Amino acid sequence: MERVTVFDYPTTAHVRQHGPFGYRNYESYRDWLRDEFRFRCVYCLKRETWGEQRAAFHLDHFVPQVHDPTKALEYDNLVYVCASCNALKADLLVPDPCRIAYGRSLRVNDDGTIEALNKEGERLVDKLRLDSPDRTSYRRQILETLRSFIRHDERALLVRWTRYPEDLPDLRRKQEPGNRRPEGREHCCFAQREAGKLPKTY
Repeated sequence: MERVTVFDYPTTAHVRQHGPFGYRNYESYRDWLRDEFRFRCVYCLKRETWGEQRAAFHLDHFVPQVHDPTKALEYDNLVYVCASCNALKADLLVPDPCRIAYGRSLRVNDDGTIEALNKEGERLVDKLRLDSPDRTSYRRQILETLRSFIRHDERALLVRWTRYPEDLPDLRRKQEPGNRRPEGREHCCFAQREAGKLPKTY
C-alpha cells in the first residue's frame, strides 16, 4: 500500500525563500510565513487544511523576544506554527529548522509514535512534548484516516486532506516596505499554481 508521508520531516535544513522587512507589526508577515513553511506547523507538521480555524496557527519568534527583543520584527526570526506548539515553546530555545534538518533528528512511525534520532531530536521531543499521548493519538488518527482513503480508493478525499489550501496568498501583489529576497515572490505557491507547476498534493 502507498505510504503516507504527511509526517515526514524535511531531510535538509529549511532555506528561506522570502525576505520581506520593514513591517511595524510582525503579524504583517503572516502570508509570507504561511507560504514559506507550506501552510503547516514547522515543529509538528500539522496542516491548515486539517479542519482547524486559521486562528489556530501563530507566528513564533524563534529566538523569543524575552531573549532578544531586537529580533521581534525580523522575518528570519519568525516561523509558522500551530497554537499548541507555540504555547509549549513559549520562551524556550529549540533547534533551528533553518540550521538543522528535522528529518535527520525526528522520525514519525506508522503508528503515530515519534522517535528522536539524535540530541537535537531529543530536545525537540522534550521541549515541545511531541511524544505526549494527545499528540501521538492525533498523528495516529490522521495516518489511519489517510490510509483508509488509500485502501478504499477514495482519491478525492485523500486529495482534500493533503492538498494546498484554496486561499493561497499571491505574494507578487504585496507591497512590503522592503525585500531581501524579492525573487521569491515569483516562486510563491500561488504563482506556481497559476503556472500549473504546483503539485496537487504534498
